Amino acid sequence: NDPYINVGAILRITPIKDVKTMISAFHFAQQREPMLRLWLMGPDDEDPEYAAECRMLIETLQVKNVEITGRINTIDYIGKMDMTILTSISEGQPLTILESFAVKKPCIATNVGNCFGLIMGEDGDTLGAAGIVAPVMNISAISEAILTLARDPEMRREMGQVGYERLMRKYRIEYMTRTYRSLYNRLGRQAGATALIGEGGEC
Repeated sequence: NDPYINVGAILRITPIKDVKTMISAFHFAQQREPMLRLWLMGPDDEDPEYAAECRMLIETLQVKNVEITGRINTIDYIGKMDMTILTSISEGQPLTILESFAVKKPCIATNVGNCFGLIMGEDGDTLGAAGIVAPVMNISAISEAILTLARDPEMRREMGQVGYERLMRKYRIEYMTRTYRSLYNRLGRQAGATALIGEGGEC
């Protein structure tokens, strides 16, 4: 059995993902919970200068238990995580949160884009929290969120199950296709189009 509590971040190591805040928050959490381990999983060649700064921050703070994998096949790693984390300063609807839900893992995310809706639910969703939402660039709040989940395996299990149920109810491909079809048809009607998209995708 893996003795570590694994925190997984599937991302590009770029400024918009605010990896420096993530590293700092993890550092403070890891000082209080030594068995934490952070996985930075994804390409580090999009902004080599920023990636180098992140490595320097790890070295300067002497952060322990940080694994930088580079490009990965997500499915090979995500199931081994105890939680996932996203500290972006800007997002839309992050696929990484849905990937986390697919393997019943809770997610810590900053309150950007639709992260709050994915984690806490929206449109009458009463399933509950599938993780913890933290303010952008708030090292203290993110660190506390990591510790909260690290110290409560049952909370992680319950939140992971909520995320999985939310994914199955609302974010499967057929539901997303139906939503996009409805959106395109509505926009088409507003533009005066006569041919609309049918159930099979045909016009």
